[in-house]
Amino acid sequence: MHCKEIIEKTLRIDSYDAIFEFDRLCFPTDYWNESDWKDLLKDDRATYYCLMDGSKIIGSIFTYNWAGSGKHNYLKIMNVAVHPDYRRTGLGHKLMDYAYKEYKESGLDKICAETRASNTAMQGLFEKCGYQINKIEEEYYTNPNEAGFKYVLEQSNF
Repeated sequence: MHCKEIIEKTLRIDSYDAIFEFDRLCFPTDYWNESDWKDLLKDDRATYYCLMDGSKIIGSIFTYNWAGSGKHNYLKIMNVAVHPDYRRTGLGHKLMDYAYKEYKESGLDKICAETRASNTAMQGLFEKCGYQINKIEEEYYTNPNEAGFKYVLEQSNF
């Protein structure tokens, strides 16, 4: 898919409808519920980075910054999505760069993320970006029920 011009943006709660619609498009059987999106988009520690082709979201990465929260001092990748028509074009890697930049600028200890056992594309992207499997948790996901592969990126992974 050829893009006219990719625009980089950070969206908040006022873009909720577009965000929720994009999530349902990318994850038709496993999208987040409305209240979770609304709660997180209002939270100052959550950031929704996106790539747009004109006015259409074509990729997003949603992070949560746990800096200074007791024993937590990490960035959590909550969600990564690329529009089906734009997959395998390098946008996933570009999105992962946003998380890495936030991690470095925030002085956090690590980045944590997870994906379904069946999502080999996301597993490959994590591994290409230097993430390592930290844990496999059986029956982590529902709809359908499957294991979750938990990844971590720390300075020692480089």
